[in-house]
Amino acid sequence: MKRRSPQWVVASVATQTWQKFWQDAERLPRAAWVEWSKVLALGLGLFSLMTLVLTKLGQGMFNQPLQAWDESMLLPITQAMPITFAKAVTLESPGNMAYLIPMVICAIMFAVWRSRSLIAASIAVAYLLQYALVWIGWGVWNRDRPDLIANGLAAPGLHSFPSGHATVIAATFGFLFYLWMRSSRSSLEQLLAFILFIAWTFVSSMGRLALGAHWPSDIFAGWIIGGAWAMTVIVAFERATSIAKRP
Repeated sequence: MKRRSPQWVVASVATQTWQKFWQDAERLPRAAWVEWSKVLALGLGLFSLMTLVLTKLGQGMFNQPLQAWDESMLLPITQAMPITFAKAVTLESPGNMAYLIPMVICAIMFAVWRSRSLIAASIAVAYLLQYALVWIGWGVWNRDRPDLIANGLAAPGLHSFPSGHATVIAATFGFLFYLWMRSSRSSLEQLLAFILFIAWTFVSSMGRLALGAHWPSDIFAGWIIGGAWAMTVIVAFERATSIAKRP
């Protein structure tokens, strides 16, 4: 028997997954997908404008008082946290592509093979389209990253505002934790999931501060933008699900 290469196996699984997704997607009413797309398009437009305004406000306050506040707060915040530089490398990893891309792919494939095409598509847009919002901020304002911690060792020469890590964590994990809360019938479990999401987002973002990769205001802006996009995906998913359940 001819041994198949790993590349062939990956391509075959990807093709089968894609075909199953479309088969299940076609079983949903077209109106559900139309509503899902409309809400996402409206939310993307609205929060693109919000990101633009937020970035312009930050840029306008850069000299005073935003930069002064960031410089006065970064070191006290990091010194007050029980997070060493080495531990911060691990804590901030949930926002890295090396962590997120495999996790998102696995979550999408799991949803597809459970015949949950709407969930699979929503996970994909929760992760992918938040980048469009982040890139608006980066395109408008090329803010320098801090050099106050380890001489800027963990601060790449890329745009600082908003924090891409904080945004992607809030958006992607916001929707995933929402799915957990939605699937549970226990109020206690739902509360636990919500608390874990807040803790996950906070600790991962604080890891970025402990590395000196971002200013505090970058993190806050990322939370706002990522949270707004997560809510958009949630609303789109709920409205489409409601239509799909109609007799």
